[in-house]
Amino acid sequence: VPVDKAYRLSRYQSSDASVAVKLSKIRGDSWRKQKLKVLESTLVLAEDVLALYARRETLHRTPFDPRLEPLIQTFEETFPYTPTPDQNSCFETIENDMVWRRRPMDRLVCGDVGFGKTEVALRALYRCVANGRQAVLLAPTGVLASQHYKHVLARLGPTSPFNVSIAKLVGGMGKNTKVGKAIRAQIATGEAQLIVGTHALLAEGIPYNNLGLLVVDEEQRFGVKQKEKIKIVCNGVDVLTLSATPIPRTLQMSLSGIRDTSTIKSPPPMRKAIQSIVETQTKDIVADALDRELARNGQVFYVVPRVKQIDEATEYLNAIHPGLEIVVAHGQLKGNEAEEAVSYFTEGNGDVLLATTVIENGVDIPNVNTIIIQNANSFGLSTLYQLRGRVGRSNLQAYAYFLHPKTGLTDEATARLSAMAELQELGSGFDVAARDLEIRGAGSLLGSDQSGLAERVGFDLYMRMLKRSIRQLRGMDLPMVPRTKVLLPMREGSLEIRGQNGKVLDGGELINSNTAIEEAEVGEGDYFEISKGYMPNDAERASEEGSARLAESTQILVELTNAWKEKYGPMPSELKNQLK
Repeated sequence: VPVDKAYRLSRYQSSDASVAVKLSKIRGDSWRKQKLKVLESTLVLAEDVLALYARRETLHRTPFDPRLEPLIQTFEETFPYTPTPDQNSCFETIENDMVWRRRPMDRLVCGDVGFGKTEVALRALYRCVANGRQAVLLAPTGVLASQHYKHVLARLGPTSPFNVSIAKLVGGMGKNTKVGKAIRAQIATGEAQLIVGTHALLAEGIPYNNLGLLVVDEEQRFGVKQKEKIKIVCNGVDVLTLSATPIPRTLQMSLSGIRDTSTIKSPPPMRKAIQSIVETQTKDIVADALDRELARNGQVFYVVPRVKQIDEATEYLNAIHPGLEIVVAHGQLKGNEAEEAVSYFTEGNGDVLLATTVIENGVDIPNVNTIIIQNANSFGLSTLYQLRGRVGRSNLQAYAYFLHPKTGLTDEATARLSAMAELQELGSGFDVAARDLEIRGAGSLLGSDQSGLAERVGFDLYMRMLKRSIRQLRGMDLPMVPRTKVLLPMREGSLEIRGQNGKVLDGGELINSNTAIEEAEVGEGDYFEISKGYMPNDAERASEEGSARLAESTQILVELTNAWKEKYGPMPSELKNQLK
């Protein structure tokens, strides 16, 4: 491929690493047919996208009052840390979305774990409450909801200068329970200004009172049905979504321009990258990891894929390191036992927290700087990344062990573990999501299917075709024409050529002889022209040059050159080279 046509190359990325790529023959027609099928699908998808654009543009709500921004600034001043540059950019962008636009906000904030997404959400939540509207913070698990509730209560609650009424609604607080009825009554009357909770907030009949903002934390943990409920709740309401690793469809929607996206990549000061170790599981590796952390008076997370493996893992750890105080947390514990176990461990009690993925989100314990993940091949890439983010919340060097069995790894599992070994830099959450996009495929952009069509031509080319289809349907793109440099006829247009003496020669003013053109620094082949020796008639030559420049496809160009051959004879080699 010539260097000047390198833009035609794109990296092939498919949804299934285990399937060998089927190559098309250069002289065959299969590649063109595959591209045509994908192009047809992107046009259909582009129509759906534009319908979504149009529907979003018709939604309006009263913007938040800019006169209250000084009050928001008083809350911002209570943040005990110096915001990072990317955080400041997010603050400003979200203020513009909420205060200066009539269209409801729909923004994804993608930032690494511990990079300050929660502060971005808190400022948006307070802006909403200060404007007299109700706000909701939605979390995927009870553990994370409880942590958010404590944090929000400390920053905005009745004991703070801002005196915001905050309620928590999680599983077990049904509409028929005493607590559930009381909280629903507070929501209905508007007494509860800010509500923190789990998917219980999406249940039918939650009587919101002038809901203004919905913040969805760790959106990748919500299922398709829950997200459909979110759409119902947030119709015409501002939505702010937080995620370290957005699922492939969410990332694809962001890359396609359907959702506004902000990225926080600048790490907090003194934060160190977590050292990731991918190894076959042995007792020696686990013992070394435990010894290193316990020797510096730290604590350890030990994660297993399934609840039924908890008892076996307890015996395994006690055999390796007798005398360990092991705290257990998983989703099948009764009531609030899992939250209480995590709280007990957070206070510095226990050596090891043995858990399932219940600790994947929201567990922030600076004293824990080692995590050991058993059977890491059984977890998805997003989950592995989130688990790694549970450590490294202090200025100490943190370690994440991704341990796997000696045999039985699938190609996809190998690709996921390789990604965790490679993507160790701070702020690599968006890169992990992009790698997940490669491994799993983009899926149906607007539907629930997670398997993609993009594998026919590769994800990069698919996204370029989709963007082009969207732009064409919006009337933003002119038809494709062959790349060429056009030299306008003398005394026409606003052509500007610089001569050898540095003097600007203008096509309408200074160029008045063929000598001036010859002296100008216009190199051979800098523009397309047909030689006078091949087409003697000036008018015909100018017409045919114009037809060649405006040819919309290679096929049209081939037909045009065939006509030249019939009329003028074989083409000179210089002309052939210009047409390539």
